[in-house]
Amino acid sequence: MTMRMVPVWQVFDRFPRLVRDSARALNKDVTFVVEGKEIELDRSLLDEIGEPIVHLLRNAIGHGIESPAERAAAGKPRAGRLVLSAARDRAAVLIRVSDDGRGIDRPRVLARARALGLVDEGTREVDDDALFRLIARPGLSTAEQVSDLSGRGVGIDAVQVKARALGGSVELKTVAGEGTTITIRLPVTLAIVRALLARSGTERYALPLTHVRETLEYDRDVVQHVKGKPVLVLRDEVLPLLDLREVVRQHATVPAGGPNREIVVIERGDRRSGLVVDELIGQQDIVVKQFDAARDGLALFSGATILADGAPALIMDVGSLFEGN
Repeated sequence: MTMRMVPVWQVFDRFPRLVRDSARALNKDVTFVVEGKEIELDRSLLDEIGEPIVHLLRNAIGHGIESPAERAAAGKPRAGRLVLSAARDRAAVLIRVSDDGRGIDRPRVLARARALGLVDEGTREVDDDALFRLIARPGLSTAEQVSDLSGRGVGIDAVQVKARALGGSVELKTVAGEGTTITIRLPVTLAIVRALLARSGTERYALPLTHVRETLEYDRDVVQHVKGKPVLVLRDEVLPLLDLREVVRQHATVPAGGPNREIVVIERGDRRSGLVVDELIGQQDIVVKQFDAARDGLALFSGATILADGAPALIMDVGSLFEGN
């Protein structure tokens, strides 16, 4: 495992020239900063993240950072600041691309989304998560013209698809006039991950521990209903509650909400949710096997593993559980 780990500078060191050439092509001044070069990633992961980072850097230069004249008029330094960083967060690595540009124009994105029929006509505001889901839709772009750097509507979509394929997730934070930060959260290695095994019905599933915050017993005192939907009340925090049986569309004979069920508190970035399972089996290091999902199947799994008894178990893509919740 140690021999598979390599520092991210082996990929990061090729980006300064890309940024310089892209900024020059758009007549923009950009100060490029790279942080966390010493952070190590699995070699197979490092080979895969180069293309998503290219998309994010080009998007930041093309859409985020303003021209020198615009920045001066807004009271900003003429040169925009673009930061590419890597950092460890428990058993995950965070790859961040941040800029101090104009931020994402929410009204413009919403107008484009309404024109494409992606949101209701009455929608006037969206939070960062909903905004990201919109700009990650293939073909949605707010660029006036298609260029070599932007306007084709495939950049963020390509980043999300790649991150999901690698067992990771993508988060966005943007403030109008202040800039945008996009974070790719990746496992340290693709080969072996620490996972929590849980049973739902007769099937066993693996939940990567990078997304597991804590576990607790199913109890009426912590499970309540708001507007007809179950929620988890945990230390004065109200979290949406999902049932793994319903998520995977299983029909089990055990009564729903039985006294022996367990709750796994999962998280992605700043968002948390409760996942009800029939039984917690324990933690285990699992070897990840990539697989192609069945056509028209559920987009809930990032891979599979073979357990010690020879039985297969699907690995949950925790990020997909937050979509639509």
